[in-house]
Formats: sequence, C-alpha cells, structure tokens
Amino acid sequence: MDRERNVINSHFPGRVQMQQRLEARHVRRTIWHAGLHAYEAVYASGSRLPEHEHTSPFFTYVLRGNYVEQEGRLPRECGRGAVIFHRPNETHANVVGPQGTASFNVEIGAEAWRELTADMVPARDIVGRALPGHAEWPALAVWREFHNDDSASALGLDETVAMLCAAVRTSIARGVFEPHSRLDRCAEYLRARPTIAPRLAEVAHVAGVHPMHLSKLFRKRFGYSMGEFLRRQRIAWACEQLARDAGTISSIAARAGFSDHAHFTRTFRRIAGCSPSWYRLRLRATLVQGF
Repeated sequence: MDRERNVINSHFPGRVQMQQRLEARHVRRTIWHAGLHAYEAVYASGSRLPEHEHTSPFFTYVLRGNYVEQEGRLPRECGRGAVIFHRPNETHANVVGPQGTASFNVEIGAEAWRELTADMVPARDIVGRALPGHAEWPALAVWREFHNDDSASALGLDETVAMLCAAVRTSIARGVFEPHSRLDRCAEYLRARPTIAPRLAEVAHVAGVHPMHLSKLFRKRFGYSMGEFLRRQRIAWACEQLARDAGTISSIAARAGFSDHAHFTRTFRRIAGCSPSWYRLRLRATLVQGF
C-alpha cells in the first residue's frame, strides 16, 4: 500500500506547502531571502511528526529540548545545541521529547548549497549526523543574525551561514567528528563534569596518555586547550539551564564555576556572541502555549 507523505516544498521564492498539515509544529518566526529561508519552529511535548520530505537542503540548530529523528532505519538523537545538516529530498519522521523542543532551521537553495559546501564533504562526513558542540557556536551566530531586523540581515545571514560551513570544514580537517579513543575519553570526561575543575594529571589518567602528550594531541585536534574546552562546556551547560529557565543568571554563573556574574557574562559573550540575558529572552519567546 502506498504511504502518504507530507512534502515541504521550498523552491525559491516559494512558500512552504504541505499535502497534510504538521499539526504538532508551530512556526514562530520566518524570514525569506533570495536563495535562503530561515525559521524558528516549536514542537509540542511528546508529539510525533509523520514522515515528511524537505526538497531543499537545510540545517537545524536545536535551541531547547530534544527529539529523535528517524531516517529509514537510522535514528538520530538530537539534543539542545546539536547541529544537523540534511541533504536535499531527505525524508524523515520525528518524535519529540517530554519537554517539547524548539529549533532554528535554515533551508538553502540548491545552487547556494553547492557553493557553500563544495569543499566541505564527502557528504557522509557531516550530512545526517547530529554534530556535537563544536558546531554550536557558529550556528548560534546564524541564529543571532536571524534576529537582526535591518536591511543588512540578508547579507549577514549569508555570511554567518558561510562561516558555519567554514567552521565545519575546519573541524573535519582536524578530525573532530571522527573517533579517537583516547581523546574521546578525555573530551567525554570533561563534557560530563563541566562544573568541576579537574587537574591535568587526572584527565591524562582517564585518557591513558602522558599529560604533556595529551595537551599536544588535544590542541592539535580541537584547535584550543583543554581549559578552553572546559569553558565552552560550561557555557553550553549554562545555555541548557537558561533554556530551562532554571534559576537566575547569577545562580547559574555560580553553579557553572564562575567567580561572579561579570566574569560569567564576559565569557558567555566571548563564546556565544551574546549576553546570557539576550539568549534567555529569545528562548523564552519560543515557549508557545500548548507547545
């Protein structure tokens, strides 16, 4: 028996068309520019989106919550901060987590996609994977530009999307997304304990590498020190708390291991490109009644 499919048709400068409405989705804000369509979408807690197809390539940045995306037999766990690139004409279904989710999505015309990603692939290196935190900060820059309502926003969006692609290319060249048992153990140890300050010897013991050798390997792969990696994990942890509205900014700063509100704000702005209050305000706006 033929299976009915939802089709999201994004030929530019067209509009989103659906054979069957995706009831669980609320598109909160949308922008159209030549060759590019960006929108924020909110999805109801525990909802299931039926199998649907996107004709244009696009990427998703998960703003809050989590969901599982099913492409054929391949499930993708997509949590807050994840960045997922989708190929043209990809068909998938979604199951939203118990807290609901909000995402920022950018659909890119086929020609613009080829120009931006020509030297970023083989496609299997990034497409269809929930990329870890290294891709979050350039994706957040695209989201920030999305909220700039001025005549330069079209250029700004094009530029930040290009910078995201460049950042992913750099990460691929460094091998960030490929398995490395010792460095993966090291990164996971730091990622799982962002509010704790371990010593180098402790992390080296977990990785099974001499401390000096570990420092060199880590910088070569990630492009920055373990100390900077830990700061970024703390800001990512803080983003999670801000997304959940879990306490005041000062209390989140203290729990994240920062000496005071000012130190936290400076570090947050350096890594995320915005203030914690700006970030929280924009995420609060995605809390739609019934979603």
